[in-house]
Amino acid sequence: MKLLVTRPQHDITTHYISSWAQEVIDLANKKSVDVIDLCKEKANKKELIGRIKKVLPSIIFLNGHGTDSAIKGHDNEILIEVGSNGEVLSGSITYALSCSSAKVLGSKVARQKNTAFIGYSDEFIFAIDNNFVSRPEEDPRAKLFKESSNQIVASLLKGRTAEEAVERSKKTFIEHHASLVASTTDQDSLITAQCLWWNMKHQVCLGDESLKG
Repeated sequence: MKLLVTRPQHDITTHYISSWAQEVIDLANKKSVDVIDLCKEKANKKELIGRIKKVLPSIIFLNGHGTDSAIKGHDNEILIEVGSNGEVLSGSITYALSCSSAKVLGSKVARQKNTAFIGYSDEFIFAIDNNFVSRPEEDPRAKLFKESSNQIVASLLKGRTAEEAVERSKKTFIEHHASLVASTTDQDSLITAQCLWWNMKHQVCLGDESLKG
């Protein structure tokens, strides 16, 4: 099993999700999985395409801003785009923590044989505590989103199918949502709960759902 991860870090959003991905990388290392970590400036188009073609990773974990038809890397460089190079994801399970990229890009990628695309058909929204902006890995509010999202790749690393990975992620979103709705001490709990529910509803698994990493 081989895992390729992109981790751009050029704004608050990418700084946060990049820190979340580090936990997945740590898990992969513990399981002796080969990890290609394209962090910061390495999260560029040339590096990504070259590594995919050379290594043929079974799991591709793309973090960054996105649109309906594209996924971006460091400094918002377009890495994967419909009509350009989406076919490079063929033969792998891709998880894109990237706004809206499952809507058009994911749908087209998933039509290819032995391919699965997990992502979001609309924006991925998460809440943070401004006191932890410089330490996102310690942010207790963002932790709820991190745990829910990280279930995808963590499950794949444990041998689950793409479908099972999404089921586990959605379950975690729902559990955190229920906990926040029941809270009587957190004044921002309902807003955070709504964000969790939004992400859960817009998370999709396209293509071969029975595929394993």
